[in-house]
Amino acid sequence: MRVLRFRHLALLSLLTACQPTRSPPSFAACQNAVDEPSTPAPAPLHTDGAFFKDQAGRVVLLRGVNVAGNAKVPPFRALRSAADLDPLPGWGLNTLRLLFTWEAFEPQPCAYDEDYLSSIEQQVSWAEARGLYVFVDFHQDGYSRFSLGGCGEGFPEWAVLSSLATHAPDNGPRCDGWGVKLTFDGPNLDVWRGFHRDTEGARTRYLAMVGRVAARLSKHANVIGYELINEPWGQTWELHDLFEDVGAALRAQDPNRMLFVPAHALGLVAPRVSFENIVHAPHYYDNGVYLSKAWAKGGVGVALEPMRQVSVTWGSPMLLGEFGANEGSKDEAAYLEAISTWLDAHFVSATQWNYTPGWDPVAKDGFDAEDYSIVDDHLALRSGLFVPRPYPQKTAGLPVTFARSASGFTYSWNHDPTLGATEVFVLDGQQVVSQSGVPVDCVRAGSVLSCTGATAGVATITVSR
Repeated sequence: MRVLRFRHLALLSLLTACQPTRSPPSFAACQNAVDEPSTPAPAPLHTDGAFFKDQAGRVVLLRGVNVAGNAKVPPFRALRSAADLDPLPGWGLNTLRLLFTWEAFEPQPCAYDEDYLSSIEQQVSWAEARGLYVFVDFHQDGYSRFSLGGCGEGFPEWAVLSSLATHAPDNGPRCDGWGVKLTFDGPNLDVWRGFHRDTEGARTRYLAMVGRVAARLSKHANVIGYELINEPWGQTWELHDLFEDVGAALRAQDPNRMLFVPAHALGLVAPRVSFENIVHAPHYYDNGVYLSKAWAKGGVGVALEPMRQVSVTWGSPMLLGEFGANEGSKDEAAYLEAISTWLDAHFVSATQWNYTPGWDPVAKDGFDAEDYSIVDDHLALRSGLFVPRPYPQKTAGLPVTFARSASGFTYSWNHDPTLGATEVFVLDGQQVVSQSGVPVDCVRAGSVLSCTGATAGVATITVSR
């Protein structure tokens, strides 16, 4: 979601005198809607201080994409076939932030569309076959397609307070700038207030829904965790209580996978939950790039470093869950390169917004005239929106420094020979040209440079074309 990050914003709750237009939802069928028992597969990753680590104890850096922009609207399917994922490993991507839409799964109270959940599970399996990690993002923007003047998405119509008027879904060019609209939309504040108070039971149903999803997906060995909810609205204490309850519902079905904790819709700092094995997962969009499609070339670190410091305070890794640029933005390539350079320097993981295999020149990403997809309708990378970059995917030990150059990179790490190989994604033609410190033997297989050595200590390799 693209929402202005105003540091000091006095929100005005517009009081509207809407007459009830619908009856409150009935949950009579819920007695038969129980979660399936789960036998979770071992978690592939876990947190250890500022890092993600795999089962062998290696530090893992996540570089991925959100899938997909058009998954927000009917038919709610992000991928058309397994082949849609084929290019990603070759671009160095190893992670999917997979959008899950509540409206698609529970269009009526307690009436689950199991075909939709099966389609999500199929996408997870396709990703697993290609060596891709997945974390599930329970996504919403502006609450529902039936609110925010028809420009939102995520929650089903029945989850909109019956005292508020609903709107016919639009999600077309008229909804361009929806992020600004929701900031000042009085009914948006009202519907979130009702959700947090569980006025008509929607909050309770949300908790049941996420538990049911976790019960199904926990058996997949490439699922690394769940994002509690995408860019929610509410007071800090409301979000804290929601995050605690959602986390508990997920952990009841899948005790060992990571919980990705989002920031407020306005980018305000998320409250820390009481759970361990959590990830701080904020988003970043430069205001100038969003509003006027032009980057003022300011230091992105000014915005990103405070986010990292929240992670430091939590004692958790940071994953930048969303960042990107609308196609045609001035200096978009330089803007995205600046973000990537900062991520590399601080060993921060990230998933870019977005990868939409169903992109087309008219509908764009398929939601509110957004045009962020890194690929076109032929799955070709779009100029300026994404460039494959080398990076250390798995490190046997602890990272020290990583710096890219025009032709390659230099990487130093504190090598631990008991952990196995350090694996680095490299580009065509790149090879080791020098090394120092403890000796390591680096062998290239495809796009991965695998380095092993028998001696503990700092190893440094320089790779170039």
